[in-house]
Amino acid sequence: MKKLFKWVFRLVLVLVLLIVLLLLFLDPIAKAVAERRIRDQTGLPVKIGKLTIGLRRPTLSIENFKLGNSLDFGGSTFIDIPLIRVQYDLPALRSRRIHLNSVLFNLAELHIVQNKEGKTNLQAVQERAKEKSSSSGSGIGAVEFEGIDTLILTVGRLKFTSAKNAARNEEGYVGYKNESVKNVHSFKDLEPLITRIRLEKKLQFLSDDLLK
Repeated sequence: MKKLFKWVFRLVLVLVLLIVLLLLFLDPIAKAVAERRIRDQTGLPVKIGKLTIGLRRPTLSIENFKLGNSLDFGGSTFIDIPLIRVQYDLPALRSRRIHLNSVLFNLAELHIVQNKEGKTNLQAVQERAKEKSSSSGSGIGAVEFEGIDTLILTVGRLKFTSAKNAARNEEGYVGYKNESVKNVHSFKDLEPLITRIRLEKKLQFLSDDLLK
């Protein structure tokens, strides 16, 4: 009996140790998985500086997220996001519904590149995502997006580089900080803000055709 209790005690210690190790390495594991999934979906180089999953509150933070362009589009930075902080609805997520209570999104740089054939890096990523989704037969389509209650945006530099027509090249610093948008259910709800940026900063590449 004494040996049995000793064995059970050791087993409990091992389980506790495994749980502690899982908690300690949860964020690095999640970061590695996220990088691999994004790389697979986009075909682009990706780097996440830090990913933190809240254990007491349903929160997710991503710091220093950088997505690069492929060599076909110059190999420069595609997207640079110093910080994304999300507070989500856990019961909704368990029901395969995405309802985000708040999202803090800090965009330092977005660089849209058009190749000689007229295709942009945005289009290339979208096409690859569709191919991946159709080949897997499942994906985010199985999850219902319900919306974002409050989206807080900081927008830095926006660039457009065209290998087809250099006269279309544009670059501008937006400088918006903590712009709040309520009840975002689709990209259409962001169109007024994007139109304001296009008019105020005279960035003509932010056209309806491009955003589609």
